[in-house]
Amino acid sequence: MALREYRTKAAVAASEAEAAETSSPAYWVCLALLLATAVLAARIASIW
Repeated sequence: MALREYRTKAAVAASEAEAAETSSPAYWVCLALLLATAVLAARIASIW
């Protein structure tokens, strides 16, 4: 953790916020919707 001492407080806060963001349910819902949209687009493209 010696490297953490040299990082700015903003970088530490951003890193912790990013870690919290990926564990949030909203993150996974958005990711699932994005994946479903991509799958739907691929199915529509294959039909054409």
